[in-house]
Amino acid sequence: MKSVEEKSWLVFSGGNDRAIFAFLRALRLCGERVHIVARTNDDRILRSTFRHDVAWVRPTHDLSLGVISECIDRVRAKAGPRKLVVLPSTEFLNTFLLRHRPKIEGMGCEIPLVDASLYMQLTQKRSASEFFSAAGLSAPREIDLSAALNQPVVAKPYRNVSASGESLYPHLLYNRTALESFLRRHDANDYFFQEFVSGESHYLLFHLSQEQGPDFIWSQRNLIQQPGGKSMLLAEPSTFHESETALRITQALRHAGFHGLGMVEIIRTPERDLFIEMNPRIWGPLQFCLDQGQVLPQAFIGDILHGDPARHIHRRPRSRRKRYFWLGGLLETLSTDMKPTWHTTMRSISLTIARNLACDVYLRKDSWRCFIHDLWQSLEGRAHR
Repeated sequence: MKSVEEKSWLVFSGGNDRAIFAFLRALRLCGERVHIVARTNDDRILRSTFRHDVAWVRPTHDLSLGVISECIDRVRAKAGPRKLVVLPSTEFLNTFLLRHRPKIEGMGCEIPLVDASLYMQLTQKRSASEFFSAAGLSAPREIDLSAALNQPVVAKPYRNVSASGESLYPHLLYNRTALESFLRRHDANDYFFQEFVSGESHYLLFHLSQEQGPDFIWSQRNLIQQPGGKSMLLAEPSTFHESETALRITQALRHAGFHGLGMVEIIRTPERDLFIEMNPRIWGPLQFCLDQGQVLPQAFIGDILHGDPARHIHRRPRSRRKRYFWLGGLLETLSTDMKPTWHTTMRSISLTIARNLACDVYLRKDSWRCFIHDLWQSLEGRAHR
């Protein structure tokens, strides 16, 4: 095996928090070093034990090459000259990193992402749908808005980040009135429209190694989701990764040259599996892999730092949790008088919370203050309504 230089992780917190917390927990399991740049004094990370790894707190939310350079200088004062591996944590950050890759790598950093063209092909909704359709997967049918709308549709952005730097998200539109309201508030040229398909929701999760070596693949079944296709709130283990569709997905990605962590969302109906989207980066419920003894993040860490995905796969948490749960996201949904989306039989919210509270992503030794803060904010918000 070729020798590799010493490296440390550089994590920009303040976005995709649940995934970042999970990744930091994996780094602790592996005994690897990390330097965190927090985003303002309101950053959730500062209410956790990971605050001891914060090298600097950015005073604003701005992101530019100048800001990146200052962050790296601040971290270098503590990390020394070793190479810094920047964790690709959010779509906005990843787009920025790829746009400025040569200059950021010239600052002594490594960006563990595939090349920009492949990344964009897989992360953009339309091109990803075309990619996986070519691999033999089905996708929801596209809708012509000039025709009569007699079913719910999903407005999906062509690009995840607009030309002006605004993050764009899918929108579920139940009827013509909702569609017309959406078109008044958004540029229709930024979106394409697909039929809404109901069925079982599964995440295919994987780390595909850089060199020819072992790949690590698992899956979860999503049970409750925030409305509008947003964050998952409750999930359980799945066997989807054992399916023919899962094999087809990973083979297509391998053939295209993809490596690293990734997630593909699939809606499974009795007739077929439909591709919904791909995140070629860490995903929100990453913690569930750790809680189930699945070593995807450990394999990624070993692969990037040491060129050996198997280096840390014996490092697993002692405690296990049977489900993934995010109470804060559920309370956030309920506080807006909206209802969560159920991908299974609807049950009592109170009973769901009681049965799954011990699985909460923030109710842990390293982040219980975050859990209490979120709970207090929710209760305070309801008291002032």
